[in-house]
This record gives sequence, C-alpha cells and structure tokens, in this order.
Amino acid sequence: MIISILLFVITIVLGVVMHQRNQKRSVTLQHVSWEDNRPIWMPKESVNKLLTLALSDSVSAFKSGLNLRNIEQTLNQNAWIEDAQSYVSIDGGVGVHVTTKIPVVRIQSDSNYYVDNHGEPFPLSPFKSVQVPFVYGNPTAVQRHALIDVVEQMSKDAFMSDHIVAYEWMSDGLIVEPRHQDYSIVLGTPNQLHDKIQNYKAFYAKMQDSTVLKTYKTVNLSFHGQVVCSK
Repeated sequence: MIISILLFVITIVLGVVMHQRNQKRSVTLQHVSWEDNRPIWMPKESVNKLLTLALSDSVSAFKSGLNLRNIEQTLNQNAWIEDAQSYVSIDGGVGVHVTTKIPVVRIQSDSNYYVDNHGEPFPLSPFKSVQVPFVYGNPTAVQRHALIDVVEQMSKDAFMSDHIVAYEWMSDGLIVEPRHQDYSIVLGTPNQLHDKIQNYKAFYAKMQDSTVLKTYKTVNLSFHGQVVCSK
C-alpha cells in the first residue's frame, strides 16, 4: 500500500513538473497550410510577417501565455484571408491553416476590385490574379449580392459559364455580354433566371449559324417566356 501511494505521488509530481516545463517552452513559427483549391493571394513570407506581429502582440513568448485567438484575429484582418485557424504543438511550434477568399467577379470601374462568394469586395493582389467575369460600373451592396446569385447560377450551366464574360447594371436591369458576339443580353431582374437561361440557349442553338444574329444589338430576355431581339 505504501509503495502504491509513493508511486501515485511521484506520478503526480512528475506530471506537474512536465506540465510546468511544457508551459515554459518558447513558441516559434512552424507551419502555414492553405485550404485546397483556393487562390493564394500573398507570398508565404507575408503570412509569416503577420504571424510574427501576432506573436509579438500575444501575452508572452511562452505557451502558457499564448493567445491563439489574437493570432487568428490578426490574420483575419487581412483583406485576402477569409478565415485562419491557429494551433500550437507540444514542442511549442505555432501552425496556421489559412482559407483565402474566392473571387466571383471583378469590378471594373474607377476602383477595380474583386467580389467574393459572400458578395463582399476585396482588393486585387499584385501577387496573384484570377480570371472571372467582369462587372462594369459601381454596383451597390444589394446589387452585388444579387449579382453573385446570378453568376453562381450561370456557373452551374457549362454553356453559359463559358458564354458570358461581363455584367453591368443598367436602367433596364442586368445586362450581360456574351463572348464573341456584338449584341448585349438584357436579363432584367434576376427573377426566373433558370427559365431565361433555357430560353436563350434554345434561341442561340437555332440562330448561331444565321447571319441575322450578327445584325442584332440586343437580345431581351426580360419578357416572360419570350426572346425579343432588336437591331
């Protein structure tokens, strides 16, 4: 019984000592991983600089005082980062998993920028560019969110995803620009978009080889169940 008690006490003491030593380990930058299939908008060195800044703003340089939330908040303030999850290993190495923003469209106006899949703007990157449809003008926040819904629906259709290259909000509603054509497509409101896409695809399949198609200036889909063309 006495031996068992001594072993139990020794185990507890060793556990406390090891825990204290572990908490006194200094922390170092160790690993940065990136979410798959997302653009990397900045060099890894830039993330390391942000991490260094976050660590310097933490409670201390030791595990016992490390504030992981502060590290994540520092990284999440970056314009190109959607989310950052940090962790610390047993040996004091700090790692971060970074999820970058996904561009859906690129705004082309007085100030050029991307809009992400949440309808929020973020700046272009000097390090990376992504080919996405253009949007001309300065859409409002409401228009941006509506536009993202339209583009995401277009992207689900293989033909329309490749066929449409640009968007613009006009007095007639949403106007889109098809690839290698001289006319504009008037979508109007985003309502009943699926039906409008099907109507246009049927129209284009019938007219694509016709010389008359080249004479049109607009193809209007805003009328229910109709395709109205004007020269």
